[in-house]
Amino acid sequence: MPLFDTGCRRAMAGLIITIAAGLSAPPAAHADLPDGQYHDVIVHLLSKVLPPQLDALHSSTATLATGMSDFCKSPDKAGLAKMRDGFNIAMDRWQEVQPWRMGPMMADGRDQMIEYWPDKHGTATRQFRMLLRNKPPLYTDPAKIADASAALQGFPALEEVLFNPKLAGQIVANGKDGIYLCQYGTTIAGNLEKLTGDLVAEWPAFADAMINAGPESLDYPTSKFAATDLYRALHEGMLIIISQKLARPLGEGPDDANAKRAESWRAERSLRNISHNLKSLFAIYDGELNGAGESGKGMVALIGADSLLDKSFRLNWQKIRDASDALPSSMVAVLAQPGGFDKIQELQNQVAYGVMLVENDVGGHTELGGGFNALDGD
Repeated sequence: MPLFDTGCRRAMAGLIITIAAGLSAPPAAHADLPDGQYHDVIVHLLSKVLPPQLDALHSSTATLATGMSDFCKSPDKAGLAKMRDGFNIAMDRWQEVQPWRMGPMMADGRDQMIEYWPDKHGTATRQFRMLLRNKPPLYTDPAKIADASAALQGFPALEEVLFNPKLAGQIVANGKDGIYLCQYGTTIAGNLEKLTGDLVAEWPAFADAMINAGPESLDYPTSKFAATDLYRALHEGMLIIISQKLARPLGEGPDDANAKRAESWRAERSLRNISHNLKSLFAIYDGELNGAGESGKGMVALIGADSLLDKSFRLNWQKIRDASDALPSSMVAVLAQPGGFDKIQELQNQVAYGVMLVENDVGGHTELGGGFNALDGD
């Protein structure tokens, strides 16, 4: 049974607005936690959990870049299928890094260069059409693509090259258009390798700044202040799933739903992205991701691992994962099914309920939730 009335879009929208504004009532105030407890969580998450994920992302994009270069020497259908697999592996790794929206991730718009989405005004589509028409050399030059439009230099652009069925025949045919597309795809993959390599290189200094929070720090006067970034990553990551990854394709109701507004719709992995997001977001709470870190040493350490509150949170989070795991990877496929809209809306409802738990159980008991939400411009 759904947690909310799935038949009422306006009620759901109202609920999401309430959540995004941080209006759910916090629990009773607690005595201040020692700053050292926040410090321990920061050290664990930023030095034990995330660095291996960044390494895996960089490795996957390096493999993608090498694979594209080799593929373009003699393109065929088997090679194209292999490159699509490589894209999906790299995208899985990105979706597990994506929710950690802080430091080098956001510097100089790097997150948008890696993945320009959501594209509310169809910028990438228009620019991609012009690119195919004019074939500017800028986009096949590894030294210059970083200065080009963000809409044409990251994962969505490479997705268009590899997964657009209208272009697949051109690439395999290896004619003039296909050669350009292959060169362009190779340049995108190389740029992704560089961008993710920069993330790996810059992360330690940023992590050290948070770990060494204190009166002498210009950015983080206390460890508690620094830990707010981790809470915000968890909170906002869930809000992004609700308001962008689910609400955009669902629209105003079943008649307005459009899977092409979803993230990675052409690669048929919109819901797969969300599954990897949820896995990573839970790691911020729990402290373990893909074998890195240790369960119980994430933000849960501030409220008590194995406490009743922790057990309740984990039980409810499992309901979110169950709703996600029950769906296939493709938003297109689900919305094409009878009742598909309701299934996706059920996941949206579950995540929305999870946001309230994060605000109350995590934000309140860790003393990090203050109603601030960068997504609404506060």
